[in-house]
Amino acid sequence: MFLFFKKYYPIILSFFLLILFGFFIGDGLIEKRYLTSSLLQSKADSMDQLSLEHLRIDIPPHINLTNFYKTYGQRMLGNDQINIISREEWGADNRYSDIQFIEDFCQKNYCYEDRYNPEDTFSEKEYWRSLELSINYKKNFESYDNFFLQSLKKENDFVYYYLPVEGIVIHHTAGKFTTNFQESKEELQKIHLMTAVQRKWRDIGYHYLIDGAGRIYEGNLGGKYSIGTHAYGHNKGTVSISLMGDFRPGHNKLTEPMEKALINLVEYIIKEYQLDISKREFYLRKPDLSGREMTQSLIKGHMELDIREEPTECPGVDPEYLRNIIYSSLNTSALY
Repeated sequence: MFLFFKKYYPIILSFFLLILFGFFIGDGLIEKRYLTSSLLQSKADSMDQLSLEHLRIDIPPHINLTNFYKTYGQRMLGNDQINIISREEWGADNRYSDIQFIEDFCQKNYCYEDRYNPEDTFSEKEYWRSLELSINYKKNFESYDNFFLQSLKKENDFVYYYLPVEGIVIHHTAGKFTTNFQESKEELQKIHLMTAVQRKWRDIGYHYLIDGAGRIYEGNLGGKYSIGTHAYGHNKGTVSISLMGDFRPGHNKLTEPMEKALINLVEYIIKEYQLDISKREFYLRKPDLSGREMTQSLIKGHMELDIREEPTECPGVDPEYLRNIIYSSLNTSALY
């Protein structure tokens, strides 16, 4: 036995080392490339956000990954300080997520094209901007997003996707301004039909909406951290709030109840998502997605992210004005 071992010792040792090396490399690949949600969720209680540093993933320090893995998909309907009117209360129709329902509807009624095609709807300059945005995203953020991406099928049988939230985007619906609850519900139902069925997005694109009386409404059914459909190229990693009405100069006026509701909603989002707003600047994606930058604009207006030659006027109100009224009300001196 001793002679056999002595004779074949180099081969046995090489084979043993090869197994160890393969195990080490394989484990590293699993850790770096195929880390699943179940593995991460099991570590959620003790996960330090810096524990992913060795993976060379550039995580903005103001987001909370533990909160993301613990709570993504939960519906956010307020607390003792804020009431968010649920989809059931405003009359959302969960049939709108059904592909067959959409096809049947569109055979009898007007619907938009099956696929959104920048070549048909953009000018030449806008097309090249959209192409640049796509290239920049794939280069700088696609791997990052794919690493964290989660999914859930909700009760409307639609699969929603989830990513850590980095910022907030404010919109206006550019539709009817309403203060009456019944009229607001009817307007929400129209928005839901238009976005989910006629545009074939299968749900309303905004996360929250606010009417003229300051009522706050639940938007898409995806819940916390869900990816909405509200800003071309910037749906991922953002929460959207839409003011109901048209707030361009000469149109509707932003009311005091709406402003108060917007402030309260942003405070609620920051608290529930456990965003760290103690610093003056945040490490956010640039509007053209060419990388990240330090900026005070945790909250952006849709117009600041648009790629059109004539950028959208959404949210109709100067985003700097909205930031000023929101930041000055938050319980931190960092944003004053």
